[in-house]
Amino acid sequence: MKYLRNKYINLNTKINIIENNNYIKVSTYQDLNLLRTTVRNTLNLNRGIIVNNATGICAKITKETVNKIIFPKSKFNFFNKRYIDNLNAAVYLDCLFNNAIYIDTLIPMKDKRQSVTEKGYHHFVAPLKMNNYCYKAYITVKEKHNSNILYVVSVILFQFDYSQKSIIAKDLIDDTSIWNYDLNGYNYYSYADFIAESFDYDYVWLVS
Repeated sequence: MKYLRNKYINLNTKINIIENNNYIKVSTYQDLNLLRTTVRNTLNLNRGIIVNNATGICAKITKETVNKIIFPKSKFNFFNKRYIDNLNAAVYLDCLFNNAIYIDTLIPMKDKRQSVTEKGYHHFVAPLKMNNYCYKAYITVKEKHNSNILYVVSVILFQFDYSQKSIIAKDLIDDTSIWNYDLNGYNYYSYADFIAESFDYDYVWLVS
């Protein structure tokens, strides 16, 4: 798999918080259709290559990306608040990926490791403000065999307590987590797990 690292930022780099000022509230199927149409149209306009500033890597928004975000599961509650929030965040997917920091790469689940397509999943996190709350937007990017293109497959939100207009990378990566299917539990990350071109040895001293 591609070896990724945060080449162009360090733990003290300020990360601007993306703001969603056009949140679409959903209480009816008409509202839901409006939100889905907005997401689909916006992502289709941004289909193609997007760049992550922290690592310099490129990924691609595809038809698969759009469908996966709008229909993440075959059966679920379309009026679930988390699903509505995730859709509203997806409108800003290109900006979020551009602004995100790299966390980790996980191999596919055991039953998919022999897949002719799936090679691994790269995980990123970006800050987002929406409805006067701050969120960590987790972005998953799939790497395929026999392809130099990375594919964005999802964006999922987790609320956290923060009120500033920017956040440093150290605070963004602290208390992040990624679901590990092999362990059937979460991998938890702090600034000590920050993967970078060079590490800030002041922080190494603090944890040693």
